[in-house]
Amino acid sequence: MTFLLSDRVRSIADWLLLEGNQLFDIDQLFAQLVDRVAQAGIPIGRVSLNLEILHPEVVGEGRVWLCGQATGTHRLNRVDTDMSEYLNSPVRRVDETGAPFRIRLTDDVTDMPLLSRLTREGFLDYFIAPIQVQDKHRSAAMSFAAKRTYFSDDDLRDLTHIVAAVSPILEARIVRNIARDLLATYLGSGAGERVYAGQISRGDADNIFAAILFADLRSFTRFTADNLSTQVLERLNHWFDLAVDAVEAHGGEVLKFMGDGMLAIFPADMMNPREACGHALAAAATLDNAVSTWNAACPKGQTRIDYGLSLHLGHVAFGNIGGKRRLDFTVVGPAVNLASRLLEVAKVLDSHFVVSTAFAGCSGRAMRSVGVHPVRGLDLPEEIFVPC
Repeated sequence: MTFLLSDRVRSIADWLLLEGNQLFDIDQLFAQLVDRVAQAGIPIGRVSLNLEILHPEVVGEGRVWLCGQATGTHRLNRVDTDMSEYLNSPVRRVDETGAPFRIRLTDDVTDMPLLSRLTREGFLDYFIAPIQVQDKHRSAAMSFAAKRTYFSDDDLRDLTHIVAAVSPILEARIVRNIARDLLATYLGSGAGERVYAGQISRGDADNIFAAILFADLRSFTRFTADNLSTQVLERLNHWFDLAVDAVEAHGGEVLKFMGDGMLAIFPADMMNPREACGHALAAAATLDNAVSTWNAACPKGQTRIDYGLSLHLGHVAFGNIGGKRRLDFTVVGPAVNLASRLLEVAKVLDSHFVVSTAFAGCSGRAMRSVGVHPVRGLDLPEEIFVPC
């Protein structure tokens, strides 16, 4: 079957191919597309774009254009989001059928909350079409509502063709955003950006100077032996929530979780390592305050959090290591080893927080020596410091 595009659709399709395809921001693409649909004479008073995404905190995002108003954007969180309206919505109907849906709001009875609200706001007609994406695990749709008049058959045909024309362009941007979100989620924002930019060869690494932070839970082995796996996971998530938030609040980047332990870095300028040390110390203080607050209001049945933290400063190789087809993007080197071993020293000293000689010397903060101690794997002992 041959479909002929109308003149107004052909004009929009030409724009999408030659200009819209160069707009990589979905907000800009959506806004300019809607402007052209309105200029083409299709009687739209409201347009919405609903996209399912793949993000640990967000299940989907939407954009709504109302005639004469700025475009609004909203995100649906995976937690604490009421999904009841979606369950009885035209978006779900399109998701499940894969077919467009049209309803005359003044003529047809509906129990869908969204459509009832649009009717009260004076809209007369509603049309929604699925955005055709290759990944059938994802769903997306674009809807149009008319306020001054009903959509004609030509309007509905043209809107269907417009959605079809923009679908591959939108999908490319959705996939790009999902890729970047997943890389940031599993590798960290900085490492994820490096991988996305093409740093994917094994052994491909940059030598950087950084403050290195290691932190882990104490008595966690006993906790895992005495509790169910669901409780173990819950405790780890509580702990990492506090630790990750503290590091990211001060510009650090979490690179790896190792059981109950965490590795993070604060990249340093060779000419001003004190700044990175300051960020790392601020993160350590934020974490200590967060743990103290959590322990003070420890939920019933939960065990208070006890942890250790170490800081060091030095050169590291930041890049890809691993097997040919399974890589990890992290930091390696003697400085990383020392920072890790300092956690053992902290435990021996019964201290929550220790720093190395190099970190203490560059931090510009008052530090108190707690003596020279052997460090596993090092030939020479290390003088250990704690903040005053």
